[in-house]
Amino acid sequence: MVKNNYAILRIEKLKSEAAICAMSAHWRRENYTPNADPRRTKYNRVLVGSADPYKRFKQEVEKRGITKFRKNGVLALEMLLAFSPEYLRDEQTGKYLPDAKVRLNNWIKSIKAWLEKEYGERVLSAILHTEEQNFHVHVCLHVFERKTRKSGIQEWGLNARAITGGADKLRKIQDSYAEAMKPLGLNRGLRGSKAHHSKVSSFYAALNEADNLAENLNLNPTKKNPRDFRAWQNKLNSIVEGLKKQQETEISKLNQMVEELSTTNAKLKQQLCSQTTRPKI
Repeated sequence: MVKNNYAILRIEKLKSEAAICAMSAHWRRENYTPNADPRRTKYNRVLVGSADPYKRFKQEVEKRGITKFRKNGVLALEMLLAFSPEYLRDEQTGKYLPDAKVRLNNWIKSIKAWLEKEYGERVLSAILHTEEQNFHVHVCLHVFERKTRKSGIQEWGLNARAITGGADKLRKIQDSYAEAMKPLGLNRGLRGSKAHHSKVSSFYAALNEADNLAENLNLNPTKKNPRDFRAWQNKLNSIVEGLKKQQETEISKLNQMVEELSTTNAKLKQQLCSQTTRPKI
């Protein structure tokens, strides 16, 4: 059976400059990232635009003469692009495939071409991260749009809805990305799925912790995709429940032993007292 490798895309709305600044710091590894291997950080690289998306955002704001944003407006969009780990690694051994480097380079080229075609100058920054469990690209898009007031005056404003407004637009983004990745053998996930997905980085952080736990407990290592990880997690939970029941049984036995010892001790004290208070003949 041929296993499907999926093209993964997540998109989030950034509603404050603080959120953009925090995102930028995370991308540039200014703060500690627990699921990243610091030895590989040097291989991260900028694919499009600026290495500092927050700085670039501020430059674009100044260039357009924007002095105030409307309350609760979406200031920018953060996109995460990735793929199933099996696209580069053998599912059984976890080792890189012989053509993994070629596959990765083809994916990067396809992403750059797709971003240019779909978003053009909207791309403030696209950065490849290589030091986490799975390769992925972070993208920051601006949502500025020139608007004409009733008075006829033109000014720059925000219009994230033009990109992500409504389920139909979001589906089209997923379709577009999947279509661009299709020649690489990466497929789109199920349309209309009700599943809620964690951030990829969070999933792989949990996966690293699970691998360490498996090693300590002498269990088989975890699988490298969310569905198999859930099955592994359920199995681990059953083991934990079994250990809890065993522990409860042992505690119950210990309590029973303590109770018996206490009873015996009380009897011995009673006998001792009886002997010490017995009158001498």
